Amino acid sequence: MKKLLFIVVITFTITKVFAQKNGKTPKLGQTTQEELKMAVYSKDSTANAVVLEEIGYTFVDKKNDYDFRTDIYKRVKIFNNNGYDQATIKIPLYKKERVKYIKAVTYNIENNNETKVFLLDSQVFTKSISENWKEVSFTLPNIKDGSVIEYRYSVISPYTSLDDWKFQTNIPKIKSDYTASIPGNWRYNIVLRSNRKLDRNESYKKRGCLYIGGIGEGDCAVVSYGMDHIPAFKSEDFMLSEENFKSKIIFELVSFTNTNGVTTKYTKTWKDADKTLKNNFFDQQTSKKSYFKKKLPQEILSITPQLEKAKEIYKHIQNKLSWNHKYWSREKIRVKQVYENNSGAVDGINLVLYNAMQAAGIESYLVTLSTRNNGQITKLHPSVSAFNYVLVKVILDGETYFLDATDKQLFFGEIPFKCLNGKARVIDFKKGSYWELLKPKFYSSERNNITLAFNEDGILSGNIISAKKGYPSLRTRRKLETKSTEEYLESFESNHPDLEVSHFEVISNTSEALKTSYQVEVPDFNMEGDIIKINPFVFDKYDKNPFKLKERNYPVDFGYAWANSYFITLKIPDGYIVSKTPENATLSLPEKSARLMFRVNKTDKEIKIYMKFNFKKAIYTNVEYHYLKEFFKKIIELQDTFIELKKK
Repeated sequence: MKKLLFIVVITFTITKVFAQKNGKTPKLGQTTQEELKMAVYSKDSTANAVVLEEIGYTFVDKKNDYDFRTDIYKRVKIFNNNGYDQATIKIPLYKKERVKYIKAVTYNIENNNETKVFLLDSQVFTKSISENWKEVSFTLPNIKDGSVIEYRYSVISPYTSLDDWKFQTNIPKIKSDYTASIPGNWRYNIVLRSNRKLDRNESYKKRGCLYIGGIGEGDCAVVSYGMDHIPAFKSEDFMLSEENFKSKIIFELVSFTNTNGVTTKYTKTWKDADKTLKNNFFDQQTSKKSYFKKKLPQEILSITPQLEKAKEIYKHIQNKLSWNHKYWSREKIRVKQVYENNSGAVDGINLVLYNAMQAAGIESYLVTLSTRNNGQITKLHPSVSAFNYVLVKVILDGETYFLDATDKQLFFGEIPFKCLNGKARVIDFKKGSYWELLKPKFYSSERNNITLAFNEDGILSGNIISAKKGYPSLRTRRKLETKSTEEYLESFESNHPDLEVSHFEVISNTSEALKTSYQVEVPDFNMEGDIIKINPFVFDKYDKNPFKLKERNYPVDFGYAWANSYFITLKIPDGYIVSKTPENATLSLPEKSARLMFRVNKTDKEIKIYMKFNFKKAIYTNVEYHYLKEFFKKIIELQDTFIELKKK
């Protein structure tokens, strides 16, 4: 049955509410004998642990300076040692956030008696993660197979953003509930992102729930959501960030009204968001072309063909500046400093590239996006915090190129794979910004020509010529750049244990293709009496199906369309005849969105095998998952077949 990820948006508005009374989550002591004796979770017998119950409650706490307080209660059953990690609790805290009221206990049955071991204050630790983040952690004591752990704590936050409530994690949950009592002077968009329906969904106005001296009582918007029997989220190859697909509630702050009735809007229009990007994120560094007119080499600026000039500017910035492996600058960006210091974050380097293109009179725009691991942007409500990467768009002779000068291996117009995450925001300060789908400039493919023959000593050897385009080429270029030839070949032979490389050569390395050549020997072919059995797919074969789930509730996202092909020639040694070859095969997915062709031709002197499979789409729906799974199964079957040669 087809399951769709759906998003529900609810906006609550209540006026003139300012502070709030306390609420409660359960006290410790809810564990039952039935839970202690539970040997397996009936709905998922493979689970190493299961959340028996979790409850969250957020409110404004008078006792803690009217800050937001979130009480967390959780009870977890641990079945085996693979679930012991659930006993280590890590609480991330941003800047002035703090955690209080930590209580935890471990339950076991020992000698037919229930035992309890409580967490000590000395077993709670705090460490710094970064300039803005710290982490409070604790590990519950006396963990064994069959333990039930129970804990609670409160996070106090002076900030207005409310954390997402994640119904779904990497272990199943029997019951998960979250309630937020939101002061009426705060307005949020509440988004449910899930492929499951809520089992509990309640919202109401609670009158007189808040009180502050000198002002009086006010109302709250109380929202409560719950789910039961939530399966564990199981990730798999070829997917975007897990956070795009896990069931959760998201709170997006819209506005705040103070005691004087003045409203501050946080979520405005995308036009407002563009201004925020320019002023805050780009630090007014988008108009420095006069500096780069002076600093760029004049021999580059004097080039007449605009495309050639743009390529030389890109190459100059790419070679001059080194990426410091940060996406956003911690301090204010100063493009002059980035250029002169020869180093910067993604935003700084690509702002330099943008200003350099502007200085050369090349039509160019900044492009903001969220990378694949960062999650997709919800365009329903403007937000700049979701962006974490910057590219540059240039238009030359009516053709669009997206550029990233942080990676020295990228060709002009080639963007990192991590940026292929749907639409990006093209920032046009004059005509108005817009969304544009990021697509690869170069088609991705791999073509392998393999020639094998037996020499006079009966050793099977041959030549492999591999031609890679697009992202396969980029991946190999990076390996060749970061490793010596010896290290590269050592890694190659580790990945191809049936091959020994006697000679390696890079034939060409251009945006058209990366061509490499390998002289190889295949020392361990199968010989049984008068029969020689050879698997001709000695190079880059598929031996594992990337798709293993029974069903998948999220899309398969390759990021780009791609194709692989193999041209294999096996010379038949003197005194042998072909006794067995694989059969021809053809397979297509519905609407021919993927195709596979396998052909075998033989003569008295040689056998030729041609295999090609291609995927015409970058993204396949979860409904198509079964077809893809069977498609890869067929690829593996065909590449695992043998040619048999028999002595005459």
